[in-house]
Amino acid sequence: MTINMKRVFCFFLTTLIIFNAVQALAKIKEYHLTITKESVNFTGRPAVAMTINHQIPGPVLRFTEGDLARIHVLNKTNTSTSIHWHGLLVPPGMDGVPYISFPPIMPGRSFTYEFPIRQSGTYWYHSHSGLQEQMGVYGAIAIDPVHPDPKSPSERVILLSDWTDEPPETVMHNLRRGSEWHPLQKGAGQSIFGALKAGKLGDYFARELGRMPAMDISDVAYDRFLANGKPVLNLEAKPGQTLRLRVVNGSATTFLCLILPQDP
Repeated sequence: MTINMKRVFCFFLTTLIIFNAVQALAKIKEYHLTITKESVNFTGRPAVAMTINHQIPGPVLRFTEGDLARIHVLNKTNTSTSIHWHGLLVPPGMDGVPYISFPPIMPGRSFTYEFPIRQSGTYWYHSHSGLQEQMGVYGAIAIDPVHPDPKSPSERVILLSDWTDEPPETVMHNLRRGSEWHPLQKGAGQSIFGALKAGKLGDYFARELGRMPAMDISDVAYDRFLANGKPVLNLEAKPGQTLRLRVVNGSATTFLCLILPQDP
């Protein structure tokens, strides 16, 4: 089979021209995100966090399919940072994974992410640097289809997350050393006396003989579980009104169960 290189070149050139033309016609949706370190208080005790525009979570980024996203990220911390667009179809250089797809955003510097919005749905963004996601660098993304249903109901974005006042490095250290610190904090520690009381002494010794560590449904004792950065979230609605909920699990390790009460 003979390949006509002239035709191949013309095909790629035409594709590039069409792509650039579409980009030029796309509506630019621009955001400015500033990452800082500051004190927060979710538990009655101050703790150090990383915020986006002085809030946890960061602002909801809203787009319509076909938009051109232009997002300026300024790093006002003393460490490098990044933003990854979880689930979005973006060019490799805009993916936000430091030292893999782009250089990290160094202290005092900024980076502009720019990419076409090629899908609709509910997504989220978060840091891909160190343990910054656990410190608060995350937020929700809501994308409407290019031809939305005119009868679509009002919507609310709910970003669920977990929070501990402990520095994430301390949490990681406790997990790696294999101690019972977090289960004891939650009152979920497993002991021979507890196994005897539960009538599970045989299971306890079988596990110990197999040198298997006691497993817990969640390894970290979190101080708070948050919805849009609040321990309690109230959504206002009129009687009979239908709401569409865009729910994102932005927790570090927690599996969350969402139950909607039924009408009596």
